[in-house]
Amino acid sequence: MRKTFVWGQALVLFFCLLSVSFAQTRAEEPQRFQIGLDYASFRDYSDAARSYVEVYYSFNRRFLEFVPAEEGLTATILMQLSVSDQEGNEVESRMWNTMSLVGDAEEAKSTDYLIIDQVGISLAPGDYRVRLKATDVNSMAFGEAILESRVQEFSARDLQLSDVQLAFSIQPDTSEGRLLKAGQKVLPNPFRTFTHRGGMVYFYTELYNLKDAPGAKPEYELRYRVLDTAGKKVKDFGKQTKTKPGNSAVVMSGINIGTLAGGEYVLEVEAKDKATGKKARSTKNFVIRRELTEEELAAEEISTFKEEVAYIATGAELDMFDDLNFTGKTTFIEEFWRKRDPNAETPENEFKIEHYRRLNYANLYFSRTKETGDGWNTDQGRVYVLYGQPDEIERNVAARGVASWERWNYFELQGGVYFIFVDEDGYGVYRLVHSTHRGEIYDKEWEQRIKSGTLME
Repeated sequence: MRKTFVWGQALVLFFCLLSVSFAQTRAEEPQRFQIGLDYASFRDYSDAARSYVEVYYSFNRRFLEFVPAEEGLTATILMQLSVSDQEGNEVESRMWNTMSLVGDAEEAKSTDYLIIDQVGISLAPGDYRVRLKATDVNSMAFGEAILESRVQEFSARDLQLSDVQLAFSIQPDTSEGRLLKAGQKVLPNPFRTFTHRGGMVYFYTELYNLKDAPGAKPEYELRYRVLDTAGKKVKDFGKQTKTKPGNSAVVMSGINIGTLAGGEYVLEVEAKDKATGKKARSTKNFVIRRELTEEELAAEEISTFKEEVAYIATGAELDMFDDLNFTGKTTFIEEFWRKRDPNAETPENEFKIEHYRRLNYANLYFSRTKETGDGWNTDQGRVYVLYGQPDEIERNVAARGVASWERWNYFELQGGVYFIFVDEDGYGVYRLVHSTHRGEIYDKEWEQRIKSGTLME
């Protein structure tokens, strides 16, 4: 069963087909293109209370309109970045222009060239929404991407790894630029999608708080593994022993994916300080994409469709879907999303985009573990997918034998409703025990039962 929902495979074809169709019928409208967006948080050495966050982005150059310049042709792209906290308050806003220069029109239309860059931000640890928009100044073609991010808090004492940055390549480079780290040019892969043709997944992370003192063992160990989305080991690349360069270290390496099947995976980086025995781990999801025919793409969509729409499809729809042949299921999926499109005049299906955004958010924040990616299949994930972001969340931490619990308030839903979730086992997975929403579980004695510890009875 597929446990995570990645934009890369499912929606690339979706946007491309819609863009082509729409351009033919509504040529006066600006074209829309896809943006890859990712991030990684690192220690901010200038401010211990904050973290340094790199936001990576990428899009295909072929969507830009180039005009004559002094040398060759040039395109100008207006970039707009906005970062908001959980309450919706904008904490960072930036706008800048970037240029792309080519020799001639044939080079400009190359389908293989990606514009790749990054921007750095200093943020307090916490949860944020990152929104990035790129607009071609000449044609007004644009792309927009939204990313839910969790910025790490970095300890001054515990052995700790930063987030993992995935990259197309890592190569020595002595010049200057935003993509340079420790004398290497790290070319980020914001889509987190790799192909067997490339053969390698490169990555960068940083290790903090190694014990570097007289008499302490001067080595540390690194281990790289590939897991499936259920956390099961797929491939172990063994251990490496390194000499400490100080109390922190840069980790740059790559893994060969040539023998792995297409699908979704988790890269796990583990470090161990041999002086203290302490370990640290950091993980990152990625996708290996095979070159698929249209029929294979349709088969992949069919295989995950029922799970992905389990909360929004009717029982009759799901039963009908089961009874159809391959061609019928393909047509059914197209019609399923078409019926739910709130505005057929736009090139994108806003309902479908929002639905997959909620699935991704649920997997990021409500999964049982970071690796399982099963947040969609928890009570909090289900409520989030169905009803969206709560207007208000009241959090109550465990105290005096009473489990932690949360109240999610929706002020506009059914005239105002709320949901009560309890972390009964203390592992951060909350169960729905009461709601005033019609059709949801109702227990008017929920508060007394929390205090008495009888919710499981």
